[in-house]
Formats: sequence, structure tokens, C-alpha cells
Amino acid sequence: MQNYKEKLSKLDNDHSNKLISNGSKEHAQALLYQFLDKAKESVNITSKSLSIYNDYTIVDALNTALNNGVKIKVLLDNYQNNKITNNIFLDRCLHSENCTIKTYDKPLKSHIITRDDRAFRYCDNPGSNIAVASFNSPDVVKNATETVFGAFFDKQPEYTT
Repeated sequence: MQNYKEKLSKLDNDHSNKLISNGSKEHAQALLYQFLDKAKESVNITSKSLSIYNDYTIVDALNTALNNGVKIKVLLDNYQNNKITNNIFLDRCLHSENCTIKTYDKPLKSHIITRDDRAFRYCDNPGSNIAVASFNSPDVVKNATETVFGAFFDKQPEYTT
């Protein structure tokens, strides 16, 4: 696992456009940590349950991002069927003015995370941890930002507890 984390850090520092595979919960968490810890402006997230975010290491990276003024957007899909309880990531977001959480009543066909204007993680099977990512794909990030995290996101209802 340490080798995977070192590989992510190097690819990120090099602004590599190489596709990275992500095939386990631990790999997904390592990517999430890297995205949050190195964010400068924004992190956008779609998720069904935030279950892999419910981790103190991820929340530490979230705190770093929020303390640095990074704007976080979270879109929770299939919300009516997936009430989230006891999630430290969600709780931290709810208590930050830099984090906006919205809900969507239907399941999304895929999940995506973007960071700033270059990095993404894309999962076309939201029930799994299998995904691809890249630290230098501005076209993918621009497309996701325009289609999911722009007007579509703005039209969704705010998360309520």
C-alpha cells in the first residue's frame, strides 16, 4: 500500500496525465486523501453514502483543504434510499462554510470526483471501488464541472439532517 501512495504522490507532483487504476477500498481512500490534501481551490464529489470517506485520515485531509479555503461540493445520489448516519466526513462538511452538500433523489450512473481544474477519479460502477483517475486531465474535469457540478448541482436541494 505504501508503494501505491508513493506512486500517487509522484504522479501528482509531476502533473502526470497517466491513468491510474483503483481497485480496492484502500486505493480509493489513498486517492481521496491525495485529492483533498493537495487541493488548492476545489474538490467536487458525487457519492452514494460517503462510506469510504468515513475515515479519520480522509477527514484530516478534508480539514487541511477546508482550512486552506478550498471549496468542497458534495452531491449525494439516491438520497431518499440512503440516509447517512454517523459519518465524520459528512459531519465536518456540515460545519464548514466552505462545503456545500446537495442531494439527488435518483441513483447516478457513475460517480466522479474532481480536484481543481486537472485531477479526477471516475467510477462507472458506483457499487464498487473500481475506478480510474488522473492528475492531469483538464478536459475531463471541465466536462464534469460543467455537466454535474455547475447548473445541475445548483438546482438540487440542500442536504438536511
